[in-house]
Amino acid sequence: MLEVAAAICAGAATSIAVLTITIPAPLAGASLPRRLAIRVWIGESALAAASGWPWLDGKALLVAEGLAGVVGAGAAFLFTGLPALAAAAVIGSIATLRAAVASRAHLMRRERQDAVLEAVRMLRQLLETGAGTVQQAIGVLAERGPVPLRREFRLIAATSLGRRHAWAMARDRIAEPLFDMLAAAVLIQGPGGGELAPLFAELEATVTSAQEVEREAEALQVQARSAAAIIVSLPIAFLLVLSTFRSPYLDAFHVLSGQLFLLAMLAVMGASYLWMRRLLRLEGLQRVRLSDA
Repeated sequence: MLEVAAAICAGAATSIAVLTITIPAPLAGASLPRRLAIRVWIGESALAAASGWPWLDGKALLVAEGLAGVVGAGAAFLFTGLPALAAAAVIGSIATLRAAVASRAHLMRRERQDAVLEAVRMLRQLLETGAGTVQQAIGVLAERGPVPLRREFRLIAATSLGRRHAWAMARDRIAEPLFDMLAAAVLIQGPGGGELAPLFAELEATVTSAQEVEREAEALQVQARSAAAIIVSLPIAFLLVLSTFRSPYLDAFHVLSGQLFLLAMLAVMGASYLWMRRLLRLEGLQRVRLSDA
């Protein structure tokens, strides 16, 4: 019972360490741990916002991760009796929860990309058929455009003055390279004149090809990450199987030296996995920055 309490305390300590970074503070003059904590807070808040769930924010995500770590640590220790695996369970539980939220965020980003591309296609068709000016076409998008972007186009269409500011705010909320290009084309056309239909046609074709390449690369990246995760998980799964059968081969890991050795090996495996993920990271399409918007 004392060992179980120790494992739960270890998970709680990890949770407290996570929760201590929930209050942001200025980076200037902050210590290195504080700066790292603030960066984690910013990253978790951005991930929670990208998920599209209104009930999830940075603090709620961190609390959920802390609880997952506690539950994972307690369950792993009760099942295996190995503190090193309990520590690994903390990280694994938090990573699993973050992966679920990241998957949701990725799905929302895909929907935004498809919606922006559909908006460009509709704008091109409206201008090619002579349905009116760009502003009138944006009004049509506000009523019959892609559902995820109707609110943004309503705000833009309702703005007679300060259109640059309205487009800038919409770009910040949508945060997609294609929408940046769309905003740049509309804003440049305003004072300079010119036909936008050919430009939208070129933009649609270029970005469609770029997104196809990006999504194919993402599919290959997912396959490589899955293979890396399986390779890293196999030794842990093997230890769990041995724990199930109460194998005497695990007796060496129940002493202090064995526990430290197992913890070090798990740390090496985790670092290797993070390094492989870093090598497989894709930057994707870069956003367009309009300093005068």
